[in-house]
Amino acid sequence: MAKSRPAGQNTRAARRAATPEDKSIAALPRADSPTTSRPSLLADRANIGVSKKKKNNSKITRAQRLRQQKGLERAEAVSDQLLLKRSKSIVKAKAIKTRSSEWEDTNRTASAFAALQQDDEDDEDDEDDAMAEDKPQQKPRANIFEAPAELEDADPAPVDEDDEIT
Repeated sequence: MAKSRPAGQNTRAARRAATPEDKSIAALPRADSPTTSRPSLLADRANIGVSKKKKNNSKITRAQRLRQQKGLERAEAVSDQLLLKRSKSIVKAKAIKTRSSEWEDTNRTASAFAALQQDDEDDEDDEDDAMAEDKPQQKPRANIFEAPAELEDADPAPVDEDDEIT
């Protein structure tokens, strides 16, 4: 191990060490925070970057007026296009709704027809069941994957002490 010697005054350890506090500072009363506010400064800074200065000249040039008119015409054309698109989409939605309602009606009639057919088949099955009662019942087949009952009741094989791993 290296010799332990006091850290030099310009070392990192010396800079990180706690500085001794002056006890007389703690005894002094704390200064009150200044409560004076200057609303003139705050008011000037509140609107910075929000608005631009306007020129006193209220008359616009011919080019500016034409540019504004062109923009208004474009906006009107776009709004007309949007109205047209909305009306087309409403028409499409109505067509889809009627198509789906037609399918629902078709499905209802099909399910009603299927229910009637099911009732007819049930009646025929009842007649078949009456005839089947005369026949002797067949014995159900045994499951070939099931373990035989003899093996389930048998005792497990004895454990050899030499086979145990310790």
